[in-house]
Amino acid sequence: MKPKPWAPLGIASLLGLLLLAAFACLPLYWTLLISLRVDDAVLGWPPRLVAPIDILGLDAYRAVLAEPRVLAWLGNSAMITAISVVIALCVSIPAGYALSRSRDMEAMAAGVAILASKLVPATVLIMPIYVMARAAGLLNNPLAVVMGNLSFAVPLATFLMKNAFDALPRELEEAARMDGLSRGGALVRILVPNLAPAIAAATVYVFIVAWNDFLFARTLLSGGSATTITVGAASFLGEITVQWNKLMAIAVIATAPCLAFFLILSGQLTRSIGSDVH
Repeated sequence: MKPKPWAPLGIASLLGLLLLAAFACLPLYWTLLISLRVDDAVLGWPPRLVAPIDILGLDAYRAVLAEPRVLAWLGNSAMITAISVVIALCVSIPAGYALSRSRDMEAMAAGVAILASKLVPATVLIMPIYVMARAAGLLNNPLAVVMGNLSFAVPLATFLMKNAFDALPRELEEAARMDGLSRGGALVRILVPNLAPAIAAATVYVFIVAWNDFLFARTLLSGGSATTITVGAASFLGEITVQWNKLMAIAVIATAPCLAFFLILSGQLTRSIGSDVH
């Protein structure tokens, strides 16, 4: 059989994709490799991408997980992230629906304001959020961090939901209204179940923003066992020495929930990308 004329191009594309994937995964691999090294081999020279088995172990993970504060950090991060995701979805879904279905000037102005708020960096938002949290007595309270995360995540989640509502046929909602459902009933019972891919995308986005937050947690929480995993990891950066294997072990532990959450919703995310393409 003669080789197809596009076969070399397909092989070159596959090799290029594999090279890009290896390049993207290299930092994760190196983080995992350093976390598995014993203390005496962390700063070994020259660095090796494939380390001998005799210098690898789980000592860093045992040491990290043996500290009660690490489990407290993980619990705080999980609680803040879960609350942020639930509130963000409860706000962004009806807000996206309102922006999608409204055509008056007030709605358009609200949409522009929401989009403009997404362009404001977190370093600008931290001062007014700190002042509001102090006035409300929420300093050193996880709800203050939730408030900061929502200010950063809700605008984009709202526009993700708006675009999803725009893609739904209006006849679907009209048919539900003709069957006797109210506007809210049509939203909850008919429209939202058809938006699972978009909701999954918004959920992953809010989850990553809340879980990876450093600025709000560092500013609004007192530290110690009351902080989150991202801020707590910085405690392994000493003034004189850095416990690199323990720091990398914390990084792996902190990355695992994001990776697992992404893999759980990957099917819905694939559908969302496919629907956007079509």
